[in-house]
Amino acid sequence: MEVSLKLLQTWVGKEKIKIEKVATGMAIIIWDPFARRCAATHFFSSDESKVEEKIRELLNALGVKDHDFEKLRVKLAGGADVAGLQIGKKFSAAVVNAIRKLKLPVGGYDIGGNVTRTVSFDPVTGRCVISYLVGGQREI
Repeated sequence: MEVSLKLLQTWVGKEKIKIEKVATGMAIIIWDPFARRCAATHFFSSDESKVEEKIRELLNALGVKDHDFEKLRVKLAGGADVAGLQIGKKFSAAVVNAIRKLKLPVGGYDIGGNVTRTVSFDPVTGRCVISYLVGGQREI
């Protein structure tokens, strides 16, 4: 079974996920490799405090305490500059700043550019594949 997430949706579980049409916004996946589950969202906000709040919401949904953050891995994709307004770049910076502030380890990212993406993630294996609207893909 595969779960499909759209903008502003959040999900927690062990099923494979697909997040389509990730452009200026960000696919944020917090993976617990030991429990083989993750919390994920397709999110956008220009307010850095809202970004941190969303990441904390994902951590709470996973049931992870502050002292257990080192066992997690964060996967990020998005932040594209599709309109030429640098909005994706500013949002990406807010997400990265929030992750650094919370001291979460990043396990892979595909940020920036000017192309819409689809993100596929398997919480059992940790495999995260980014497919680009204009063709091609890569694993992060």
